[in-house]
Order: sequence, then structure tokens, then C-alpha cells
Amino acid sequence: MNSKIIFKQLLMTVLWGIFISVAGAVHAANMLEDISFASIPGDKVQVVLQFSEAAPEPGTFTIDTPARIALDFPDTGVALKKKRQSIGIGLARSITAVAAGGRTRVVLNMVSLTTYSTEIDGSRVIITLDEANVARSTASLGRNAIRNIDFRLGAEGEGNIIITFAEQPKNVNVKQELEKLVVEIKNVSLPRNLERRLDVNDFNTPVSFIDTFASGKNIKLLVDTKNEFEHLGYQAGNTFTIEVKGLTKAQKEARAKAKFGYSGERLSLNFQDIEVRAVLQLIADFTGKNMVTSDTVSGSITLRLKNVPWDQALAIILKTKGLGMREEGNVMRVAPAEELAAIEKQELEAKKQIADLLPLVTETIQLQFVPALAVVKLLEDMMNSGEADKNQAGDSSSGDADDEEGASYVSSRATIVGDNRTNKLIVRDTARNIAQLRYLIEQIDTPTRQVLIDARVVSAGNDFKKEIGLNWQYRSVDKNSHQGGGVDELKERGFDVVDERSVGNHKTADALVDLGNVIDANGVFGLTFAFLKNGLIDLEISASQEEGTSELISSPRVVTTNGSPAKIKQGTEIPYLEQNESGNTVAFKDAVLSLEVTPLIIPGNKVHMELKINKDVPDFSQAVLGVPAIDTKEILTSVLVDNGDTVVLGGIFERELRTGIDSVPVLGDIPVIGAAFRVKNNQDDKSELIIFITPKIMDETLSVR
Repeated sequence: MNSKIIFKQLLMTVLWGIFISVAGAVHAANMLEDISFASIPGDKVQVVLQFSEAAPEPGTFTIDTPARIALDFPDTGVALKKKRQSIGIGLARSITAVAAGGRTRVVLNMVSLTTYSTEIDGSRVIITLDEANVARSTASLGRNAIRNIDFRLGAEGEGNIIITFAEQPKNVNVKQELEKLVVEIKNVSLPRNLERRLDVNDFNTPVSFIDTFASGKNIKLLVDTKNEFEHLGYQAGNTFTIEVKGLTKAQKEARAKAKFGYSGERLSLNFQDIEVRAVLQLIADFTGKNMVTSDTVSGSITLRLKNVPWDQALAIILKTKGLGMREEGNVMRVAPAEELAAIEKQELEAKKQIADLLPLVTETIQLQFVPALAVVKLLEDMMNSGEADKNQAGDSSSGDADDEEGASYVSSRATIVGDNRTNKLIVRDTARNIAQLRYLIEQIDTPTRQVLIDARVVSAGNDFKKEIGLNWQYRSVDKNSHQGGGVDELKERGFDVVDERSVGNHKTADALVDLGNVIDANGVFGLTFAFLKNGLIDLEISASQEEGTSELISSPRVVTTNGSPAKIKQGTEIPYLEQNESGNTVAFKDAVLSLEVTPLIIPGNKVHMELKINKDVPDFSQAVLGVPAIDTKEILTSVLVDNGDTVVLGGIFERELRTGIDSVPVLGDIPVIGAAFRVKNNQDDKSELIIFITPKIMDETLSVR
């Protein structure tokens, strides 16, 4: 009877295992078979996920630190040769696909987050990363808004924080800081009624409080937690869910093991003066691993270890006796550390000798974007650096192995010649080294991006002049009513005329008041009162005011490649005589507007610029021996600017105030009456120099397969 019961139990176990296998196969019938990526026009990166059947709708979420975009595909598995692939285009670093729990998670590791879109095309899912203008794309997120923030208890006791948006969110960052979860949502508005604290202690989950508040244009959620927990964020349509679950006992133990560093099964050892080889044999029997012990391992050891992981016990024994261990598959090799180092050195030298005996072949490598001579110079520097390192280490062997088979980028027997006419490299080396060299050149032979630097130098001025007073002028009328009194008549009558511009030649006829006829050389309007019939004197009351603004704009522009300096200037070279031993020679002094810039494009579509801007103006009023003074204004700075944004580097503000009084000697000093012989003038001149810089990364089209 007992044998029948045992047989039935075994049969049920086998059938249940078959059922689980079949169910798992049906559950994950759809497989992720391939991942490809390419750069497309518009400064975008496109990633294509190929499934064996119709692609499922993914749930997506993002993490800011580190920058990641994650996509969850339900009821799918992974059938990739490599679960992790490097991308290295724009902001995309790599992509990883992992299957667990009947679903597949695809994670894009980024330099920094940017906007993206997903599209399902039959059995393909197309992910497009927009890197053309991060500032522009994030600005579009400002139209989104949070509709509701809710908290629900999950079926397994987890807490679910559910954030509902008006539109699909593009940038939600969830990160753990000690015992808190910090959720940052950029460029999203928050209604007043949702800026509050939620007390969720009654749900008996790891979450205690949820504080929501606006921080400028961004929204922050601070989630207070208790006990140890794990969290998961995922997005479905306009809803973003953060799942916070407490750790089970097994998970806590696993975390403790990972933190401890040793994860082997625990054992106890208590021996007095036992041979080391015997202890190693005991550990090999306990773990079931194959162990090869060198003949040079000898001596004895006393140890008492209770309930410690076997790998920790082995590490302690090896360290105590000066031994080393190398594990290859299921075989452990134990020997003195010096002996293992000598063996590894011999193996490396053998690989180098094999590489030195390989035949040389000649191949050409076509370069597209980098000059051939520049690559030759780079490779020569690598070879010289390798020789210097070997000489410093006292190693006389030839060749540096860059892979397990002893192949390097450039061996000591290599010959590399650059052909400028065809922009090709002619390489003579071993076939394996040339293959490695081709891989290296693929990484460096990329188009250099170009930057347009648009500068605007604005010089603005505001002039103000005010003059008020009395001007006396001489007039005479003869018997025939002909007026005189010009400069010549004054000189004939014995007057000493110093400033001829102060004497008018206009006719006042018999008018008592003349409005508008008196205009001086500067175009200043005045009022004239004439006291004459046969009179001798004109009285001019001058009340004038001038205001004016001026603006001078210079707009130098220059285009240069990433990391290359550029300079543009415009102006005058002023000649002057210079004395030296051979006599007088003509030298030149620059008075120019110049722009010197070295741009560097950094990840995130930002441009770092080293700038030097000069604006020189010759001043001939202060010339010395015919050489004018140079009014120089210069800015030397280093700035970091987003692509297409404008930065104001700085300005120079100048203000000049002048107050003066022109008066007739003696008469102008008489109290009260002296005001009729004085003219007051006030002048207020303002000028300001402002410099605006706008870097623009020029579009490039590059495809990578």
C-alpha cells in the first residue's frame, strides 16, 4: 500500500512539472529575438526591438539617477545572443534585456534623459530618442498636468502610489535616498488641491506619508517609508504607478549575503595543527568542486571556524598561508601566490611568442572622416607609449596583448603608412592585429560635429544736453534802415572779435520778437528779442535741450568643428613710424572687432566655450605723434550654454556728467544782474557695451548599424 502511495505521488509530481513547463512555454511563446539601433536624420537615435510574434504594448517608466528608460513587455521571453549591447550614439550608452516572472524588461542606459516615443509596427517596437533640442522638447512638457495622486493597497500587501496625468508623462524620475523615495516630475503643473500630505499608515505597508509639492516648474513627491523595502515604477498610458513592497525574510537574507560579500554554504572547522592540504581537501569535498593543489603547498594550520561560509573560510586559509587560487569553471587551482603569478607570466609570454611568429599581411583601411596622417600620428603615439611602459617595467618582450589570443592594435612589427590622396591607411601586420585595428578605427572614424557661434556686440548710448542763458549781440541801423553789425564792422570799430561763431549775421528788421530764426551751428533752436529802431544791441535768450539715443550693433559669426579654435576679426591696421637701429620703419597697430572661440560639445546637447572678444576703436583726439590711442573693450571668459540658447556674457557701463558756466568776465560775477551775462550747460552721456553669444550645433546625419 505504501509503495502505491509513493508511486502516485511521484506520478503527480512528474505531471505537475510537465504542466508547469508547458504553461511556461505557452506563457512566454512571444520572444524578443533581435535588437538593432541607428542614428537617423534630425539628430535622433532609433532602437528597434524585433519579436517573434506581434509586439505587445509596453509599460514604460524613466529613472533620472542613473539615467534610464525602461520598457516592460508582458508574456514575453528573451532569445538574444547577447542580453547587453553597447550603443554609444548620442545620449544612448547601452541596452539590456532581462526576462523574469513571465515578462521582459528592456532598459536603455542613457547619458542623460531626453524625450522619447514608442511605436508598434507588427512584430517590431520602434523607440525614437529625440536629442536635437533637449530644451525644446522639455519645454513641450509644460502643457502636461497632474490630475490625481492616489494610494491603494495591493493584493500582496504592497503599497501602490498611482499618479494620473492629463497626457502621457515623459520624464518621471524615481530614486531612493536612505529611507525615502524621491519622485521628481519635470515641467508638469500641479493643482492646488493636490499639494498636500497623504497619511497612509493605516494601510500597514512600508509607506507612511506622501508629501506632494511644487518646486518651480517641477513637481516633487517625498515618500516616507519604514522597514526595508523594494520599489518598482512603471507606466501605462497616462498613469504612472510606484509599487513599494516590504522585503521577505529570504530577500533580507539575500541582501545581507550580498552586503557581506560571501555567499557559500556555511560550515564549521575546528582543527589543531592540521595540514593545509588536508583542510583544502575537506573544503573540496564539502563544495563538490574539483581542486588541484600544487606540490609546493605545505605546512600545517590551527583553526576554529564556526558557521561561516565556505568561500570565506577558504579565503582566510589562503591569506594566512600566502597562497592564491584561480578558478576555471568547476576546477580550483591552489598554489603559492608567486607561483601563480609566474605561471600567468609564462602563459602571456607564450601568447606573445605565438603572435610574433604569425605571418604578416598587407591591407588597406578606408577612412571617411578623419585624415589618414592624423590616425598614423595617433597610432605612433600608442606604440611609443607602449614602448615607454615596457621600458619602465623592465619588460623586454615585444607586443602588447589586447585580447586573450595575444592580438593587439599595433604590434612591434607593424608598418603603417597614410595616403592623403585617397585618405587610406596601408597597414602591414598580422591578420589578428589588423582586425583589432579595424575595430579601433571604427570607434574614432566618426564625423566631427560643427558649431556655429553667433555673437552680437551691442554698444548703446544715451546723450542729454541742456543749456540756458542770455546771449548779447551787436547790431546797428543806418539812416536808410540798412542793418549792419557783422564781424567786419566790429573789427572796423576797434572791437577784438575772439569767437566769430558768437556773432550773428541774420536780419531782425523792425521786429520786436523773432521766433525760430535763430539756429546755431549745432542746430539748436532759440528765442530772439530785439530792442531796436535805430538800436545797437540784440539780446538772445537761449533755452535749449538735446536728447538722443544711439545703438551700434556688430554681429560676427564663425563656424568651427568641435574642439577646434576659430578666430574672426574686422577693423583697421593703423600705420605709424617706429624708430629702431636701422632708422624709421612703418609699423601697424590693430584696431579691430575680433572673436576667438573654442567650442566643445558635451553630452546633453550643451556647448562649452572658451571665448575672447575684443572691440577696439581708434581715438584720434588723443593721438601721440600721429598715432591714435586705442579705446579697447575686451571679455575673456568660459561659459556652458544649451544648444541654441543665448547667454549675456557681460557689459561695460560708462556715464559722464558735465556741468559748465560760460560768463562775461566781471559782468557775470555781479549778483542778480550777472545772471544776464551767464550761460549754464549740463551734459549727461551714458554708454553701455553688452555682448550676446548663441552657439548652434549644426545638424549631421550619421547611420550606424
